[in-house]
Amino acid sequence: MSSQNEVAANAPDFAASSSVWAPFASRAFVWLWLANAVSALGTWIQNAASAWIMTDLAPSPMMVSLVQTAAQLPVLLLALPAGAIADLMDRKRLLIVTNILMLVASAILAIVAAVGRVDPAMLLALTVLLAVGAALNNPAWAASVPLTVPRRSLAQALVLNSVGFNIARAIGPAMGGLILAVLGAAAAFSANAASFAFVALVVGVFLTFPRTQATKNVPPEPFGSAMRIGLAYALAEPVVRSTLIRSAAFFGCASAIWALLPLYVREVLGLSSASFGLMMGVIGTGAVLGGLMMPALNRLFPRNNLILLAGACCGLSLVPLALVPTATIAYIALFVFGMGWIVGASNLQATVQLAAAPWVRARALALYQAVFNGGMGLGAIFWGWLGDRAGLTETILIAGLAGGAIAILTRAIHLPPEIDDPSAAAITDPPSLSIAEEIRPLLHSSRHRLRAAVSYRIDPSDVPPFRAAMTDVRLSRYRDGAVGWALSRDVSDPTHWVETFVIRDWHELQRGIDRLNFADSEAVARARSYHRGQHLPRVTLLLQE
Repeated sequence: MSSQNEVAANAPDFAASSSVWAPFASRAFVWLWLANAVSALGTWIQNAASAWIMTDLAPSPMMVSLVQTAAQLPVLLLALPAGAIADLMDRKRLLIVTNILMLVASAILAIVAAVGRVDPAMLLALTVLLAVGAALNNPAWAASVPLTVPRRSLAQALVLNSVGFNIARAIGPAMGGLILAVLGAAAAFSANAASFAFVALVVGVFLTFPRTQATKNVPPEPFGSAMRIGLAYALAEPVVRSTLIRSAAFFGCASAIWALLPLYVREVLGLSSASFGLMMGVIGTGAVLGGLMMPALNRLFPRNNLILLAGACCGLSLVPLALVPTATIAYIALFVFGMGWIVGASNLQATVQLAAAPWVRARALALYQAVFNGGMGLGAIFWGWLGDRAGLTETILIAGLAGGAIAILTRAIHLPPEIDDPSAAAITDPPSLSIAEEIRPLLHSSRHRLRAAVSYRIDPSDVPPFRAAMTDVRLSRYRDGAVGWALSRDVSDPTHWVETFVIRDWHELQRGIDRLNFADSEAVARARSYHRGQHLPRVTLLLQE
């Protein structure tokens, strides 16, 4: 797996700046940014064309919202396996393969459209195939950003990526609507295929990623174990876990406008595909402005309040769409929505990026993307279902009010203003283990689990703070791959406490030792500070037969 100092070792060392443009000092980031923007441009051209075509083929809220669902749910279902693949595989090769897969899917869709054989089922099926490629591509792509800039510029780099994405959002839908009106659906889908060809070329020729570094004398991490540990890490890392909850709340309500806007423009406002593309572009324009304002906003508001404001902005901006359904009000409301969208989405992703250790970053980001796409895809189904029953404007009103209320309620799930570097080196060395010669051959068999037992001597007056310290130790053990953690007390000696946890095998233990960071060692040191005895707490490693 990646070394703990992967980012610091491979990122260019340029001076930190409060300017949002600072990451452009890195040539690798420039290429990454350009490829991301071109890919997003093709995607938005296709999204606009697909959504509008479905309003022709099957003009119901449910069918139109299914286009979004088809584009999002495969990412939800494949996110964790894709994250594990991205952490285990050569990243450059993976990105080339996934972009070629998406190129093929777009090309097939263009051919089908050119011969006039597009129907709802075909459109949804090929959209799903595209989404499979995106699901496999996204974690590797997102986890590559920290390899191009130092940590101090990572948040700004993510904002710039969002700005590039939203520049594409600003012009892509308008281009898609224009291409669809003038040249037809085949041309729009061909443009998307060309964007994937460009990305594959950039990755293959201009980008070089450091190879992941495996733990010495230990085989590669098994795929199933990599998925399990990725999920365990996200659940045991408080900042990542809280961010995923806040993300689900944010994207679930915001998904309504992405799902229902095509039909709103067509049926409520009575406008054309070109106007739909323009309104999507207005969202992107608002997002670009919001991105440029991010350094100032980050200085004015802590992360927790900024995400609250972003959620309230996205939610309440939908209310005028429902109450005053005119084109002018729609443009203003969607511009405000775009500003709130980028502020919320970029801060949520940046929080996961900063809180996840390098060796598990792609898996943590995959789970974030699963929440994002799950919120967008499942949300689209719900809002489409509600739109069929309650009406379009009524559904948008409900989504807006719910989004504002949920943003306020979820503020209680706190996100810290500053996040410690999870790649910082451990402050203490792991304990040395004495291995009997007759046991040593058995250690390298995956058939034998290991149980670790750590014995402490705790004064009764120190029990409350010791218990509190062991809470952080428990999370540390789970983050590094342990299972079945328990803290027990000796019934014959109330000063004797034993911490136990299970490791899958010897190789997993070695990987866990290699992953120890500052936070892990600090948690253990704090717990040890309550130990009363001449020697350090005794560590026993048991081989389960």
